[in-house]
Amino acid sequence: MLANTTISAAVFTVADLDRTCSYYRDRLGLTVERLTSPEGDYAIAQLAGNVLVFFEGEPTTGNSPIVVFGVEEGIEAIATGLAEQGVEFVVPLTHAPDGGLTADFADPDGHVLSIHQPPAES
Repeated sequence: MLANTTISAAVFTVADLDRTCSYYRDRLGLTVERLTSPEGDYAIAQLAGNVLVFFEGEPTTGNSPIVVFGVEEGIEAIATGLAEQGVEFVVPLTHAPDGGLTADFADPDGHVLSIHQPPAES
C-alpha cells in the first residue's frame, strides 16, 4: 500500500513552539517558518526534500514524532485499502492544516504514522 510513497515529513509535538523554533533555527541552522492554521500556530523547517513540522502540545511517547507518508493522489483509496488490511486509524481522513488531506494510524507498538495528500493545485 505505502511502498510507492515517500516520507514527506516528521511531525513533532513540542512543549514550547518559540523555544523549538529558536533551537532549530539558531542552533541547527535550519530555516524555520511560523504559520497559522484554523487549528493554531505551527512551524515548519525544510530539509533537502523533507519537512519537519512542529505543533505545540504535550509531547508524549507515541505521539511524537509522527512519520508522514506523502501521497500525490488517491489518499481515500489508500486509507480504505489500509483499513481492509486491519490498520486501525486513530484520526480518520480529515483536512490537514495546509489544506490537503491526512489520516493517522498506529503501528502495533502505538507509534503514530500518517498519510498526507497535499492540496490540489488551483
